[in-house]
Amino acid sequence: MNLTRPRHGRPGLAWPFLLLAMLCLVLASRSAQAGANEMRRNLAPHMKQFNPPICSGAVHNTLVRGLYRCDGPTGYGHTYINEAASLVMPTNSRDITDFIETGAGAKPVPEAERRALVADMIRNLRFEELIHIKQGNGSAKVLLLSAFDCPFCVRLERTMAAPGSRIDADVYILPSTLDSSKNANVSTVRNIWCARDNAAVWRNTLTKATGGYFDLPHGSCDLSNQDTKDVETLLAVLGPDFKRRAYPRMILGNGQIYTSATDPAELREQLAQGAGNAFWSEAQTDSYLNFRPGNRTAAANNEPAGNGKKRVSVSLGDLFKRLGSGDDSKKTEKQEGSAGESP
Repeated sequence: MNLTRPRHGRPGLAWPFLLLAMLCLVLASRSAQAGANEMRRNLAPHMKQFNPPICSGAVHNTLVRGLYRCDGPTGYGHTYINEAASLVMPTNSRDITDFIETGAGAKPVPEAERRALVADMIRNLRFEELIHIKQGNGSAKVLLLSAFDCPFCVRLERTMAAPGSRIDADVYILPSTLDSSKNANVSTVRNIWCARDNAAVWRNTLTKATGGYFDLPHGSCDLSNQDTKDVETLLAVLGPDFKRRAYPRMILGNGQIYTSATDPAELREQLAQGAGNAFWSEAQTDSYLNFRPGNRTAAANNEPAGNGKKRVSVSLGDLFKRLGSGDDSKKTEKQEGSAGESP
């Protein structure tokens, strides 16, 4: 097991590295703000298409590259919008209610295309922002949705941390809480995520389970429990098995989601089923970043958008058949009934 730890140089060399890190944060912040501003400019000509209006509030980055969350009017949910503002996904504050193409040539977005778009979004998460723990050789890439106050998540972390567990996985963790209505719980998620050595803080917090969750140093970064909720909202589009807000849950290389086993042998069996990383290796960011470019080009040229202009990622067909029919049949009945549920 490798927990990524900070490397400290000699005291005299600390300041240059600190200044460089601060400069990188400033540049990243400016780049993110530039993308949000570009999205607003691109959306402006299409605002009359929406009633009630969307995106009347603040714009936030999501963990998906090139995708933004925009607050709506009071009483309405937020909306997910790509930078080109060609794809708009309104919500009821919990689930995505529609996929809308903007512009004169707009057409409905069928279910299969919605799943293909969201799968590309999940593959293009900013994994460098997630809590990262490498187990063994890290041969199986795992996206783990977990909660610091979930008993089964605690048991899973203890299983992976145990000497001789022989768990071989490259684990990227989206941290959350079972009760996001409590400000203290939401603050704990942020403090763990924003900690300088968040992998060690996460593991120590769960494996020791001393109850001292709120004695953590205050974290300072742009990551929060809402970022995990964004990913969960997107995942729900992929099918019934993905809709459950339960912890711990993991997405493996076969594109399926599992309730994580807490027994070492059962967990190794689940990881073996998802070996190969086929799902993670097929990145097609163009599907949502440059959504249906043919329709927009035709509209700009006052031409009808022909059927040939419609972009659908057909190379994912076999994979999404598995996504659509994916199940948790390999988990035990006990796990199914007692995994941590989030409201």
